[in-house]
Amino acid sequence: MNLNEIIKKRINEFELLGEKGHVAFDFRPFYNIKIKATVVSELAFCISTANSSALSGLKFQKLIEDKNLERFETKDLEFLLKKSGVRFYKRKAEYICSVVTNFDHVERALRKDDFSARKDLLKIKGLGFKESSHFLRNVGRKNLAIIDRHVLRWLGVDCHLSPKSYISIEESLRKIAENRGITLAELDLFIWFDMTGKILK
Repeated sequence: MNLNEIIKKRINEFELLGEKGHVAFDFRPFYNIKIKATVVSELAFCISTANSSALSGLKFQKLIEDKNLERFETKDLEFLLKKSGVRFYKRKAEYICSVVTNFDHVERALRKDDFSARKDLLKIKGLGFKESSHFLRNVGRKNLAIIDRHVLRWLGVDCHLSPKSYISIEESLRKIAENRGITLAELDLFIWFDMTGKILK
């Protein structure tokens, strides 16, 4: 399977997660792991990766697959996040517990267009522009950029990501995607491959 096929496969997995509410991700050949994800566990994954590694987030999501997060207390999530090597595990456990308890807010946001959905998700503690955009992309949305240190380095940009600069950089990435004839969702995966040699999510 070539790079384009792998990216299309991942985008299809994102779309299935958004449409059906669950999907099985297969990260081979980059990482020998399969993860059964739900929309809830995907949001927990996206929160876990902030200022941490995608690999730690995947380990965490693997530990919570087939689990009902509503039954988890903060200390349970702290243990699993720490075990997975996720940074700031105490704070993130609180964020995840809070968002799971109030998941109806997320469900309402998902009924809206990409930008309105992100605006609503930004009201949730623990979700900034990057985490909200990451989650929305991972449930099939294609018009938002996930801007982190890898993307900034790829662009050759060194700046503090305020909401204003995030929107500005997102617009630059949108033009690059349009010039390449791909979506922002696909561009993010291409950038990640350029910077890390892997396609994860």
